[in-house]
Amino acid sequence: MRNNYHGFTLIECLISLFFISLFFLMLSGVFSQSQQIFQRVESREELEWQIFLIQFDKITEKGTFRDMSSTALIFEREELHEGKVVTLAIKYSSNKKYVYLSNNGGTEPILTQVQAITFDRQGDAILFTVRFLNGVEKVGKWTIP
Repeated sequence: MRNNYHGFTLIECLISLFFISLFFLMLSGVFSQSQQIFQRVESREELEWQIFLIQFDKITEKGTFRDMSSTALIFEREELHEGKVVTLAIKYSSNKKYVYLSNNGGTEPILTQVQAITFDRQGDAILFTVRFLNGVEKVGKWTIP
């Protein structure tokens, strides 16, 4: 008896369609998860940016502005209990990728995952631009009292 079988059976076609649909279902799940992860990272950066602005405001209230460079702001503050003048600086560490507060020899990170920061004086205001590692750029403005 000769078999003239030239094609796929209905069951073979259904099994292959099942596996193709399963593949596309998993692929759509990956895309939706990546969007959720991106939104969480973006919201974390926005939260960190808002906290940085509050900290920046508190630092500038405590001290008197003295000097600046393209990557640092320098303030002086009189210590209440010691009566001596202490230098505060907001600086950028390019090797650690963060902005930190330098205070009396110690350092405290105040903004992380930073690719670059620039300070630019324009009259009685200082504009600062922060570019994060993911490419998001934030701009702030501080008016010198």
